[in-house]
Amino acid sequence: MVSRLLYSVLALFIASAAALDFGASQWIWTNEVTQPGGNAPIGARAFRKDFTPPLGKTPAKADIIMTVDNGLTLYVNGGQVGTGGDFTVAERFCVTLRPCLNVFAVTGVNSGGPAALLATIQITYTDGTTSTLVSDTTWRYSLSVPNGYEQLSFDDNSWAPAIAQGAYGVSPWGQISIPSAAPVLSLTAANWIWTNEVVNGNAPPGPRAFRRTYTPPAGQTPTSATIIITADNAYALYVNGALVGSGGDFHTAQTYNVNLSSASQVVVAVYAVNADIVNNPAGLLVAVEINTAECNCTSGVLFVTDGCWKANTGTPIGFELPGYDDSSWPAATVEGPYGMAPWGAVTVSPSAGPVNAVKGAPVGLKANSTSSS
Repeated sequence: MVSRLLYSVLALFIASAAALDFGASQWIWTNEVTQPGGNAPIGARAFRKDFTPPLGKTPAKADIIMTVDNGLTLYVNGGQVGTGGDFTVAERFCVTLRPCLNVFAVTGVNSGGPAALLATIQITYTDGTTSTLVSDTTWRYSLSVPNGYEQLSFDDNSWAPAIAQGAYGVSPWGQISIPSAAPVLSLTAANWIWTNEVVNGNAPPGPRAFRRTYTPPAGQTPTSATIIITADNAYALYVNGALVGSGGDFHTAQTYNVNLSSASQVVVAVYAVNADIVNNPAGLLVAVEINTAECNCTSGVLFVTDGCWKANTGTPIGFELPGYDDSSWPAATVEGPYGMAPWGAVTVSPSAGPVNAVKGAPVGLKANSTSSS
């Protein structure tokens, strides 16, 4: 009887997630749009939506579909959940929620022309029931992106209500492709990145340092990570200071499974080398999935190489360590998407590379990775 009840609840979770759509959602943006679907200034804007559950209800998770014309970064309860860069295809996310107040925050970026955010958030409670939040004028916006705006403690009372531009399906956006399941870890969503030294596709020879820090939403503890990585010409990969592997052929990427030992934060650092003795193409390509102990969702949090990574034209001592301060580092330079010339398609090996095959790379802490099976 108990197993039958559990099966019924699970079936309800799956069915409700599969039915997620934008039917009740509004395209929203700031007051800079003078007419629905009209042009908006280029740049980033911040949006927030607070959610407090009804009396007697305890949220368990949120299943989210979202898109922004032209790109987005989504945070839940202060932690980055994911990104998106093609507004014609919705991003799908799943995240565990706090039992009380929850905050959904979005950095939306307009690269020209119309700008708008579209979202549906399905809340599943511990009793198996659901409710739905949609993008509408109850969301608030800021014309700047204040430091810490994604945190639970941030005060957005001075922010204005979002401006509705029309219901789902309205021109110029029309119908949006909605994935039926959470995304799968893949390099195809990643970008080739390097330092700001790239000129006409070429970069000076030598090693460079890259970092990406992931802080989970409140109430979630990362337990493992899967990382797919390659670099032109070579890389050494570190996770929370530990050297986990290396590679030296950009035609083939390696796959790593890393035990995070219930870390409160995940720092991915890369010692990448342009090995040519003269200026030649150089690039780094990475996709990461972070899994947590608490979430019963369909996949972990995914992120890839993009402008959120930090880059340094040198390799400072200790840059691979979690406590290293990279706040003065500039954003990595995005050279272009997966598949671009001169790299083309990359073969993904299910195995990890040798632990230390890159001359000059930091020793790092004790390794804690295993090759993917």
